[in-house]
Amino acid sequence: MSINNLVTLVLTAVFLSAFTVSAHDSHTHTAPWQACEDKEKSEQCAYKNGDDDLFKGTCQLFSEVLMCVRNQPIIHAVDLAKEANKKSSMKKVSDLSHSH
Repeated sequence: MSINNLVTLVLTAVFLSAFTVSAHDSHTHTAPWQACEDKEKSEQCAYKNGDDDLFKGTCQLFSEVLMCVRNQPIIHAVDLAKEANKKSSMKKVSDLSHSH
């Protein structure tokens, strides 16, 4: 193996490991397991990470312990706040129209 091939191999391994770490970064807390504490395998579950992003999925068995595995897009806290503000604004407009 030439030195160029070795360098390419090492850099590729480092590059790919960086993506692996970031892909699983949101699972460094216990919320995915807590979301399934009182559930059965394949039941729907949801939990929030430290940034208040919402993860929805189903309970799956890993090493004899259930864990909530996301199977839907992440609902980011920013989007949840925007939706709540939108609903609040719509309710205020509705309340005003009913008061006349």
